Amino acid sequence: MASGVGLRRWWGLALLALVMAGCWVRFDQLGTRSLWSDELFTLAVAWYHPLLPEAGHPWYRPISVLQIADGDTFLTVKAGEQSPPLYDLLEKLSVYVLGPSEFAARLPAALAACLLLTWCAAMAWRSRDAWERRVLAWGLLFMVCSPALIAYGREARAYSLGTTLAGMGALLWLQRWRPGPTPWQPPGWGEIALFLAACYTHYSAAVLVLVLLAFDAVMATRTRSRIGWIRLLALGLGFGLWVALSMHTLIFTARGGVSWGQRSRLEYAETALRDVANALHAPWIALFAAMLVGIVAWRRWRGLRLWSPVGRSALVLACIVAMYVVLATVMAAKAGMAHPRYYIFALPLVAVGFALALAQLRGAWQVVGVAAVVGLSLAPGLPGIPLGGAAEDFRGMTTEAARGATEDTVFVYPSVANRNLYRLYLERLLHQDMRSRMVAVTFTEDVPHVCERLAAAAHVAVVAHASARQRIDELYAHCGARWPSRNIHNFSTTFAEHWRRTPH
Repeated sequence: MASGVGLRRWWGLALLALVMAGCWVRFDQLGTRSLWSDELFTLAVAWYHPLLPEAGHPWYRPISVLQIADGDTFLTVKAGEQSPPLYDLLEKLSVYVLGPSEFAARLPAALAACLLLTWCAAMAWRSRDAWERRVLAWGLLFMVCSPALIAYGREARAYSLGTTLAGMGALLWLQRWRPGPTPWQPPGWGEIALFLAACYTHYSAAVLVLVLLAFDAVMATRTRSRIGWIRLLALGLGFGLWVALSMHTLIFTARGGVSWGQRSRLEYAETALRDVANALHAPWIALFAAMLVGIVAWRRWRGLRLWSPVGRSALVLACIVAMYVVLATVMAAKAGMAHPRYYIFALPLVAVGFALALAQLRGAWQVVGVAAVVGLSLAPGLPGIPLGGAAEDFRGMTTEAARGATEDTVFVYPSVANRNLYRLYLERLLHQDMRSRMVAVTFTEDVPHVCERLAAAAHVAVVAHASARQRIDELYAHCGARWPSRNIHNFSTTFAEHWRRTPH
C-alpha cells in the first residue's frame, strides 16, 4: 500500500514537473521580442476599437478588413476581419489592465498554452486506467516540447487559445469514444462549451470541431438520440450567430479579397504537405515512423497479430487528422492563403497519436531513453521558433524613428490600411495621439500628393516594413531634394529613415 502511494506521489511530481517546464518555456522572456505585424494588428483591434460605440458611430456596420476606420466598434472590426473575436476580446481585457505592452498582448496566449498542459496532466492524474494514464503522459510530453505549440504560445494571436480549447475538447472526445461506437454517449455540455469557444477563436479550429462532431451527428442519428442532437444543434446555433454576422467577410475572403497570391491546386497540396510537416516537427515524424516500423517488426518476430486494437485506434486518429488537414487546406486555398499555423489546432490529436505508439513501452530504460530522444529532437527546431514573423523588429525601427523627433516631425509609413500597426509603438514612445502627424504612401500614384503634405516639414521620419522599400525610395526620388540629409537604419525586415533639411 505504501509503495503504491509512493509511486502515485512520484507520478504526480513527474506530471507537475512536465507542466512547470512547459509553462517556463512559454513564459520565459515573453515580453522581450518586438511585436510583429500580425500581433500589432490584433493589438490595434483590442486597443483602439471600443466595445461600446462612440457618439455618432453605429454599433455595427458590415465592412471588410480593408475598410476599418477610426470609431468602428470592436464588433464591427472583428466581423469584418478574418477570424472570430474570442482571443482579441481576452487581449482587450489584458491590455486594459496592464497597458499595450508585448507581455500584456501575449499573456492570453501563454496562459492558454499552459492551461492545455495542465488539463492533460490533470486527466492523466485522475484516470484510473493505467493504459490511459500512459497515453496522456506521453501526449503531455509531446505538447510540452512541440515547437509549434511553444511558438504560438508566445505569440499574441488566436492560435494558442484555439488549440487549447479544441485540444481540451478533443481529449474529452477521445476519452468518450475510447470504447468505440457501441456504447456511444452524446457529448456533455462541458465538451460542447469547449468546442463552441474553440470555434470563436479561428475558422480552422471550427473545421476540426466539425470533423470530430460529425461522428457524433452520425451516432445521434443512428440511435435517435434527442439529447445528442439538442447539444449539437446548440453548438451550431451558437456559432451560427457569428457566421451570420460575418458572412459578408467570409464571402469577401472566399473570393480572394485578401489573397496572398495565386497558386494551382497542386501547388497548394505541396505547400500543405510542407506546412503540416513543419507544424508537426519533422524529427518527430521520423521518430514515429521508426517506432511504427519497430513495433510491426517486433510483433512479426513474436508471431503476434499485426493489427492490434491500438493500431486500429491510431489509424482512426490518423484518418481524423487527415480529414481535418484536407478541409483546412481547401479553406485556406479558397482564401488564397497557406501557412503551417492553419494546422496547429490538430496538434493535441497528433500528440495522442504519437503517444499511442510510445505507451506500449514498458521498461523503465525504454521510457527514459525515448523520452530523452523526444526532448533532444526539439533542439534542431529551436532556432526556428517562432514559426511566425516575430523577426520583424517594429519596436527597434520605431525607437530609431522617434529619436530626435520634435513636435513638427512628420512620420511617413506605407499603406493607410496599416496605420494603426505603426501608430502603436509611436504613441507608446511619444505619449501622444500620432494620427495627425502620420502620412501614408500606399501606392506609387500617391507620391506627388504625399510630397505636397511633407513640403513644410523640416524633419521627416520613415517607419516601414522592408517590403515597402521601393515605394519609399520612389517618394524620396520625387521630392527628397528638399531634405538633403537622408539616414537609413535597417532592422530585422523593417527600416527607419530620417530626412532633414540640414545635416544632423
